[in-house]
Amino acid sequence: MKIEVCEALHVDERGQVTFAQLVEYSGLQEGELRELVAYGALAPLDLHAASWSFTASALAIARSAARLKHDFELDANATSLALTYLERIRALEDELRALRAGAAARGGRSQRG
Repeated sequence: MKIEVCEALHVDERGQVTFAQLVEYSGLQEGELRELVAYGALAPLDLHAASWSFTASALAIARSAARLKHDFELDANATSLALTYLERIRALEDELRALRAGAAARGGRSQRG
């Protein structure tokens, strides 16, 4: 039986994480994270700052990147592309849910009327 150990880390969505924290908690090495920044998958709050900091959501993106990289043996460019597609899929799913909720609300009003 294989037991998988998971780490729990509470990060406030409105908070920030440092580059060092991304390295520590993402499962990626410094160079890999720098490549993801170069390809636009991760965006520091100030690209020209002496030390980068990111929105807290960057940690989830970096961890997803680590899983994609390791599971599918992707390079940084392919990982960035996959992350872009996954984000687009999430956005489309959110839009679809909103449209369905709106249609359901309109359908309920027409039946009462």
